[in-house]
Parts: sequence; C-alpha cells; structure tokens
Amino acid sequence: MKTSLSLMAAWLLVLPILSMSAEDHYSFAEGARGFLIRDYNQKLVAFLQTASPEHVRTPKTIDEFGAETTENTRQLQATLTGAHSASGRAGPAEFAAVGLPWPDDFVRSTNLIDCWEGTLNKLEGSAESQDNFSNVTFGIVGFTSQDGSLQTFLQEANAATNGAVFQLARERLAPRDAAKFIELVESFHPKSVKKNHDEFVKFVIRNPRADPDEQQPRPEIAQLFAEFHSIPHFRDVQLAATRKKSWDGELPDYREQLFGSAAPHSLRIDLFCFDMTVLTNGPGKKAVRQLEKKPWHDEVERMKQISDAMKRSSEYKDDEDKRADILERERCIIDGQGEVHDDDYDLRSFALLPVKE
Repeated sequence: MKTSLSLMAAWLLVLPILSMSAEDHYSFAEGARGFLIRDYNQKLVAFLQTASPEHVRTPKTIDEFGAETTENTRQLQATLTGAHSASGRAGPAEFAAVGLPWPDDFVRSTNLIDCWEGTLNKLEGSAESQDNFSNVTFGIVGFTSQDGSLQTFLQEANAATNGAVFQLARERLAPRDAAKFIELVESFHPKSVKKNHDEFVKFVIRNPRADPDEQQPRPEIAQLFAEFHSIPHFRDVQLAATRKKSWDGELPDYREQLFGSAAPHSLRIDLFCFDMTVLTNGPGKKAVRQLEKKPWHDEVERMKQISDAMKRSSEYKDDEDKRADILERERCIIDGQGEVHDDDYDLRSFALLPVKE
C-alpha cells in the first residue's frame, strides 16, 4: 500500500498537462489564493532572498497572490531566459524556476474548491445539512466514518507516511484518546463499518445527539486533524486519495450524463463536474433525464442549462441555502469569474481558464 500511494502521490504533481492545446496558456495571477499560492510564495521569497535580496517583498498574506507576489514574480522573470508567462503572472516556467512542479488540472481545481470549501484539513460533523444521522467527515471530498472511507483513508495515510499519523496522535492527544484513535483506525474493516462508525462518532463528536448540522468535533481531535498537514507528504497522499475518489472515480459519470461521452472535454467542464462530486449531488435523476433530451451547441450553453435545472430541482426543496451555494459556484464557473461566499474569484487568475500571452 505504501508503495502504490507513494507512486500515486508522485505522479499527482508531475503528470503532464496532456489536455492543454498548443495555444492554451494557464498561469496564476493577482487575486488567486490557496495552498498552491502558499507553496509558490514560500519558494519565490526564498529564491529572491538568495538571488535578489534587495528587491524581495514580503507578502501580506502567504496564501494570497497579491501585489507583493506580482512584483516578486516580475523580479523572478527578470532572471529567466526563454518563454515564460506575461509579466507578473506565474505559469510553468516560473514554478520550475523556484523548484516547483506545475500542478495539473486536478490539483489546480482542488486548490480553487478548497478556497470555497475550506475543508482540506478540517474535521467536521455530518457531511450534509440534510443528513439525519451522526457522522464524522474530513477533507474536501468528505471521507466519512459512515461509509468507512475516512477510516480507510487514515489507515492508508498512516502506512504511506511510515506511521506519522499515529505518532502525531500520540504527541497531541492524551494517552487514552491516542490509544482509542489508533484502535478505531487499525481495527477497521468493511465488515465492522456499522459498529466502528458508531464508536468513531462517540469518540470524535462532542454533541452527537444534537441536530446533524449542529454537531461539532471535540476541539483536541479537530486540532489533531488540522495538524496532519505538517506531516511531510501528507497532502500528496490526501490529494491522491481525493483524485481517485472524486476526479477519476465520480467525475466521469457526471460528465457523461451531462455532457456526453464524446471527447475532448475542456478543463472548465471537468471543474464543473468535479465541484458536483465534492458537493455529492447533481440536479437530480429527473432533471438529468430531461437534460439528456435537450440539444446544446457549446459548453457554456450546456452549463447554463444544468444550472437552470438546478434552480428548479426538487432535490433541494428542503435546503434552499445549499441550492443557493451550488448556484453561486456554478455561475462563477460558467462566467469565468464571480463572487462565492463574499469573495471574488477569477478563474484565469487561478490558472483554470487559459490566458493569451
């Protein structure tokens, strides 16, 4: 297991962008944020402190591509030869110059959705507000205790990091809690999912008898999960599992249902469908059957049809807040820019729509 996950994690960041056409150029720019921007800022500042210390500017926020990052990128570009991004934008050449592999379509999409979800390293209660059962969820795609995907992921992550997950539990939790956490993860197997899930909820959730959307993890357990990112290569392992579950596993089904099986599909279509897998929903079976009969001429028209179906879908009649959240995100993807959760997003700045350079 360790070997396969390690190989998967390695390929995750170096996989060539085969879907990019000769005229498509993707680059990050001012307004982007997220874990990829944090990586770039850290490497960029370190590079300039050695190459041009008198010109380096400290970013106000390390995970945001602000004016300081733009200026630092210009300073970097002054040292580059050959083709590279437009002044102040950061593309494959700039990432390579500071020692970072260029993130592929999946990783760049995940970076954006983590900005929307904020759950890459967050432990939560029930995955959906309409759930009527206690649950424990972790990560963007919602590895859950209810179906055993959370316990399975923790087993794999501990193996892939040479026991670092369990070691961190021993360091951060009281001995009794650390032992219980390790026992629940180590002893899990699919045949024990019901009993193990119940025990996991009792261990993690401090108010399991509250309404599902009000359930909260115990602070010390939530903090442990938040600190998993400090384990070397943990994020690579998590992203590899996320890719397998929601990008390679679930996305193709949504894409074929909604956009047909004919290739090629654009990155924007994949992002649109990937966001659905993260939210574990679509417009509903009835709406999909109707959409299958509806003609369309280009991807923007089709995405608008899907979004219109979402507005009318009975799937969300008991949760209008979630419907509004989905529509807000879909509008941003369709338009290429927009406001989500009171923040502005431009998909070109996030290297998710091509720019002319």
